[in-house]
Amino acid sequence: MTETSRVIVGVSDEVGDIALLRRAAEEARRQHAVLVPVLAWYPVGGEQLYRAHPCPELARDWERRACDQLDELVVDAIGPEEPVRVQPTVVRSETLRQAVESVAVRPGDVTFLPTPRAGVLARLGLRHHHNHGHGVALAS
Repeated sequence: MTETSRVIVGVSDEVGDIALLRRAAEEARRQHAVLVPVLAWYPVGGEQLYRAHPCPELARDWERRACDQLDELVVDAIGPEEPVRVQPTVVRSETLRQAVESVAVRPGDVTFLPTPRAGVLARLGLRHHHNHGHGVALAS
């Protein structure tokens, strides 16, 4: 039995990511593949702080919020167009690239990733972590 091909797309809540998700959905339809939108999340304050003060209940809540946010992004991006099989996936990871790489493990997986944005923080070697009032930090 052959595995179903997959189109894996890294998303966050940035405007350009919705367009990327739509392009990935078009590719999934074209290939008759499963669309796997991936959203990365990590504990507010980072993994090091979480390891020092773990709270599994809080981590489950952050993951649930990430799932809810990914569901909203998928509904907003795909809408009532031609159907496509969707398998939304949230991954606990500090970067979206790492999250997508952890999911794209099958031969033939096609991946879409947002183009890195080199802002002032990146040029200084610093990272900005988004916390959009949802109590969950989204990886960029």
